Amino acid sequence: MKGLSIHLTDVCNSKCTFCIVDSPYMKQDTVMRRRISRFLHEHAGQDYEAVNLHGGEATIRKDFLEILDEIRELGYPTVFLQTNARKLARMAYAETVVGKGVSLFIVSLHGATAATQDGISLAPGSFDQAVQGIRNVKQLGASVRTNSVVCKDNYTELPEIVDLCMDLGADVVNISALHTSGTALRNFWDVTPRYDDIRPYVAEACDRAVARGVALRLEGFPYCGVPGYERFQIDWEDNKFKMLYRSFVMDDYEGHMDDFTRVKDARCGGCVFTDVCGGVYKEYAEMIGWDEFHPVTQRPADNPAPVS
Repeated sequence: MKGLSIHLTDVCNSKCTFCIVDSPYMKQDTVMRRRISRFLHEHAGQDYEAVNLHGGEATIRKDFLEILDEIRELGYPTVFLQTNARKLARMAYAETVVGKGVSLFIVSLHGATAATQDGISLAPGSFDQAVQGIRNVKQLGASVRTNSVVCKDNYTELPEIVDLCMDLGADVVNISALHTSGTALRNFWDVTPRYDDIRPYVAEACDRAVARGVALRLEGFPYCGVPGYERFQIDWEDNKFKMLYRSFVMDDYEGHMDDFTRVKDARCGGCVFTDVCGGVYKEYAEMIGWDEFHPVTQRPADNPAPVS
């Protein structure tokens, strides 16, 4: 997959306690339409297979539907939308968005209950809206990839979150390690769980997805943090995204993440996955340390490589 990825807005209609772009504290948007349009025009006709849109919450831009029109007019084959799906709870709006070319909805679902999700998002009703939004776009024939970020408030519920995602018809279930930046860094000790604590719940959640035959992806985890599940790690060599983030262009999004957001310890050199593992988010390593991480010395026979 060769795609473009565009950060459409800094602001959001939720205030998640671990928001990596720090949306709860953004007073005004810094993303200008002309910069988005220039980026789209500069890369049109260059064999990009999709445009991935995200924020903040992309759907709350007043010109969001116009941006979808522009993407289609420039000939990009499809659009992926990362969203909390709150606005998609209205079927008429969901129909409009699907009709304008969005084929994959990457929906944040961080709780198996309203109490958990609404507590994380600090937005009463956001759980019910997300669930209805997923149902609506699935009914319209679009694909859904759920994304659940593992944090202190939800890790014991993770297997039930995955069950809910599958019950709602998710085509892919994505489980993400907490990226300790933005609002997550402000709230570090309140939101950041220990890997030793989350490991059995992540494993159970993975096992439930595998048992039901639903595609599973793990994102942002050091390989030794989820031993035995290495084959479900996203293979970024097969997923290349060039990203516009505010005024900054990342030619290789995952390469940027490896270079600037994650770190490795000397012990990582002895791990069989060192060439594909990005390491540990640097704030986690600085504030909690390395005692939980141990190099994988033998590649499991049944987990030969990450998935694409």
